[in-house]
Amino acid sequence: MSERSNSGVGQKGSVTGLNDNMEFLGKRLHVQTEHAGFPVAHIITQVFSNGRVLLSKKTECPADIHASQDFTTIQKLMNTQHYQVLREIAAKQARILDSR
Repeated sequence: MSERSNSGVGQKGSVTGLNDNMEFLGKRLHVQTEHAGFPVAHIITQVFSNGRVLLSKKTECPADIHASQDFTTIQKLMNTQHYQVLREIAAKQARILDSR
């Protein structure tokens, strides 16, 4: 389904992004999830094809989690959002293929 690159809680109490490549109806997609803190802490997942953004999903981090710098919880929230987008893409492909 997908190829994985880096993920997990980074060194010195930071989070690292998640990156996966997957096929969708013969097209290669790149799915990337990051945590950003300006101006409001959020998690953003973007789906790219040939350098173009096809989908962007942005979720605000709960203020108490961001303020406490609970990087383990932030990483879990990132993982949840990232894998949810991957599952949505795979489910969409399955529905399209099943309808043919």
